[in-house]
Amino acid sequence: MEASATGAADPHFPIYISSDEEDGHAYFIESYSPEEVQIQQTILLSLYTSRAQTAAACSASSSYPTGASSTPKAGTSSTPKETPIDHKRKRKLKLEDDTNDSKMKRSTRNRFNCAICFEMVLAAEKFVVSHCPHAFCNSCIGRYVAGKVADNVAVIGCPDPACETGFIEMDLCRDIIPPELFDRWSVVLCEELLGDDKFYCPFKDCSALLLNDDSAKIRETECPHCHRLFCARCHVPWHDGIECKEFRKLGDDEKGENDLMLKKLADKEKWQRCPKCRMYVSRKSGCLLINCRCKQYFCYHCAAPMDRETHYCENCKH
Repeated sequence: MEASATGAADPHFPIYISSDEEDGHAYFIESYSPEEVQIQQTILLSLYTSRAQTAAACSASSSYPTGASSTPKAGTSSTPKETPIDHKRKRKLKLEDDTNDSKMKRSTRNRFNCAICFEMVLAAEKFVVSHCPHAFCNSCIGRYVAGKVADNVAVIGCPDPACETGFIEMDLCRDIIPPELFDRWSVVLCEELLGDDKFYCPFKDCSALLLNDDSAKIRETECPHCHRLFCARCHVPWHDGIECKEFRKLGDDEKGENDLMLKKLADKEKWQRCPKCRMYVSRKSGCLLINCRCKQYFCYHCAAPMDRETHYCENCKH
């Protein structure tokens, strides 16, 4: 704003006032003395200076972010540094890529490749085979053990065909196979350790695992599980009245309960069996030469085959 007086002698002289917002205008002042005009000029100059300071302060505050102080701190530049927008975006993308790479690396470290199913499996599902560097997932090991136990394999080796030192420990599989499979594996392993000293209860509805004690020379034995009698020498249900030697000569179709009862009755009645058709015959009278219905001639005393023309047995001398 500017103010100027054209002369002090003229009582009517114009005062020109101009500013940034207004066009210059001339105002005529009447009956003012030079002292009053000087006072008015001083007032106008002070107003101009105040407006200039206010405009400068507003311009300085607009260069700072919202909510920040307009006065810069000591030792810092009054003009803040601005980073290009695209530079910030590139940096943000780079940080995101680094984060994703880090996550992928951690995910890879927490997984391994199973050599049986060829899948990436969590490290928590990893099963390490004993005495070898091979490792597989728990699911594949469980199925592998189930197949081996079904084949009555007691000592299960490493699933890797080329591995000869590794084997699977039973205790490590307790939590990855069903309880019934674990019990079956225990029985198979126990049978393997017993070797030839083991046998089973001859009754099929029992079939309990028993230990053969050769120190006791006994025949009639009671199963500790089903409490039924069986022959400890022949490992069959008890054959009462028939010696073990005679029993072993019987065919597989002659060792049933009814067959043994018939055998016992035949021994009591002194019946003889044909050496060809194995049918029992009874002699009422006459010599020892018997002609069976199958056309076989044999000795009634020892069941040895004979010739129809000979009535003397060369085997038993009768």
